[in-house]
Amino acid sequence: MEQQIHYLEDAQSFQVSWEEGRKLRRRYMPYVLRTVLRRRKKSVIDHFYDEKIHEKTILIRALGVSVRGNMQYVLNVLNSDDRFKGYKIYVRTSKETHETVKEYIRQNNWKRTIPLEKYYNKMLERCQYLITESFFPYNWIKKPEQILIDTWHGTPLKKLGIRKNGKKAHLQAIQQKNFLCTDYFLYPNKFTQKIMYESYGVVSMMKGKALMLGYPRTGGMLSVPKEDTEKVRKTLAPNGEKVYAYMPTFRGYLSDEETIQREKDLLTYIDEHLRDDQILYVNLHHHIGQALDCSVFKHIRTFPPLIDSYELLTATDALISDYSSVFYDYLILGKQIILYIEDYETYSKYQGLNADITTLPFDKARSKEELVEMLNRGKNYDDTQIRSELCAYDSPRNAEKLSQLFAGDESGLTLEEHPHNDMPKVLFYTECCREGKETELLSQFSAAVDKSKYDYRIGCDTKKTADHLGSAYPMLHDSDVITSEDVIKLSSIGAPLKQKCLKGRIGFDKAIEYLQHEYALIPIQYYGYTKFDLLAIYDTPNADMILSLSLADAKSKALFITDDILKMIDEGDAFMKDAIRFAGDHCNVCAVSSPENVAKAEQILSDKWKDKVSVINDVSAMQKLCGFAN
Repeated sequence: MEQQIHYLEDAQSFQVSWEEGRKLRRRYMPYVLRTVLRRRKKSVIDHFYDEKIHEKTILIRALGVSVRGNMQYVLNVLNSDDRFKGYKIYVRTSKETHETVKEYIRQNNWKRTIPLEKYYNKMLERCQYLITESFFPYNWIKKPEQILIDTWHGTPLKKLGIRKNGKKAHLQAIQQKNFLCTDYFLYPNKFTQKIMYESYGVVSMMKGKALMLGYPRTGGMLSVPKEDTEKVRKTLAPNGEKVYAYMPTFRGYLSDEETIQREKDLLTYIDEHLRDDQILYVNLHHHIGQALDCSVFKHIRTFPPLIDSYELLTATDALISDYSSVFYDYLILGKQIILYIEDYETYSKYQGLNADITTLPFDKARSKEELVEMLNRGKNYDDTQIRSELCAYDSPRNAEKLSQLFAGDESGLTLEEHPHNDMPKVLFYTECCREGKETELLSQFSAAVDKSKYDYRIGCDTKKTADHLGSAYPMLHDSDVITSEDVIKLSSIGAPLKQKCLKGRIGFDKAIEYLQHEYALIPIQYYGYTKFDLLAIYDTPNADMILSLSLADAKSKALFITDDILKMIDEGDAFMKDAIRFAGDHCNVCAVSSPENVAKAEQILSDKWKDKVSVINDVSAMQKLCGFAN
């Protein structure tokens, strides 16, 4: 018999209201002992509802929790331009970087800038503007009125995200979430734009705009006054020596000990073969930088801590690198670039590269001897064409143009819409792709989905899927994936309120009146403000996840009541039983995997599901579900 999918009216969408949630927090506070509130560490949900957005506030999260590179030049503008008078600019630091950043702020006379080691989550929910070149933490929940700018941290030579080699499609939760929340994503060239679109699989869901603009740091190199460059050069080379920079990337296929030995051997050879009128400045990857003592060398120094790295590069005569994206930045200067790639075959096979580095016009050394020879010879190649392609959006005003956005000004900027499509957005959430009939059916269905008609994705948990790679792949390679980190942390009110509910001290219906304001934030935390055409809560025995996804913004929502869920309820899990009943009332399809479970499901669900529970146990039925029939 042909299986029929029973749809109720459109699924209920819960509209998150900051004002209502804040009001209910006050009403439900008496249910929680004040001693518990005082002792409990606040979660991001506490901060979401407790913090108002403060206008003219900016939070910066730079690579390495410092202020080097891009953020150096953005901060120069924000602290000097009159348009930003009255602004407060917070810079995320760590215990290791706080004092250095503090001194850097003082040295640059950035009077509007405040280093921030503590209260990070609080400020994430308070600041109007957020800017990063890496990512904000996964637990952050974006408010609709916040503006996020992502500059990324370099032209992507190395493969990223789902394009990486191996079974890594389930590991992209933080970056995917940040991309979905981004209002302006900076692309310095078309190459970067293409690779980023392909690397994380969420571009059709990104609501923000593509900002075609060179990096602030490359614009900074173009705008450094000649007298400042001469001053830096005098500091680096007091006797007029030739100055070179060495900036290698991290080699994941080597241990730290092997990497340290490799760098030590290379630098020892270079030091022995440099003339007295040559100095090499070294900036090693932070994994090993502290472990190698450069004071033993005669011609080699480490980058001075209080000189910006990119200002230093303007004062050099050549750059030695390998697979680090810094050589793309250095290209703007038109100076010699030497790529030391003696391990090219090994590294490219291990890491995966987005471009064939051997076709680039730069000098490419395969041995220490070649490297020194090229350094002494100087530049003798033509990089005009590649510079015109990769530096097309560069100008000395890169940082100034980017900073316009903090004043709500888009004038004169090159902005593009991210490539979207009109296909229905479908998400099947399966917690961990565990071994069994559920994953086998999902794998068959995913292979049969017409990707030319549906913008289809599988949702899963990053950490839990790691324990089930055998059943997760190749399914997660063959379909787009959007991953999450499903440790749901309720607030200092929500968590103890749920515990009271679990212990029977407060009824579920009373508790959920408030808790739904917390659970409804979780889909925003995972997927931003994406609205799905169909969200299927397919396979998760986690009541918190079921409640959260049932409150997501979706045209249709399908709740699969698995055998495991029915078993939990049979064994006395009252909270799961209440969660299924509540979730069913917010979905317009409820389904089980076998006809004999229909009656069990109807006993759990509310009366409106009588004779309406579907049986979905094959690919054909799953395909009918995606038809959005009423």
